[in-house]
Amino acid sequence: MHSAKILTGLALLCVIIVGTSLYASSVFSRDAQMLEDWINAIEESIEKEDWTTAENNLTAVREEWDKVEKLWAVLLDHVEIDNIDTSLVRASEYVKSRNISMAMSEIAVLRNFIKHIPENQFFSLKNIL
Repeated sequence: MHSAKILTGLALLCVIIVGTSLYASSVFSRDAQMLEDWINAIEESIEKEDWTTAENNLTAVREEWDKVEKLWAVLLDHVEIDNIDTSLVRASEYVKSRNISMAMSEIAVLRNFIKHIPENQFFSLKNIL
């Protein structure tokens, strides 16, 4: 009887851990997709040399990132968040200086940082082992 309570408690704890992990994975995927959509819009603007739209889209990404960052900071290593922050600052400066090659390069880096998060945090045996 005593061992049944322990097993029930352990099973409940496992369900909570797996459920929380699945929820976090869905949040990361949703937020990363939204940010990636904005990044694609920035990239298109840079390709067209529409710098005003690129700057406006970067401002929108920054605002969305400020919202997302609060939740991600609780769940992620801060180095990854710092990488995204740094990349956003660089991309903004390259767009302001109208440097196509550097802006496109930094946008690609930013996209990679953001896409990496859901892949790396997804609940799978590969990430556990």
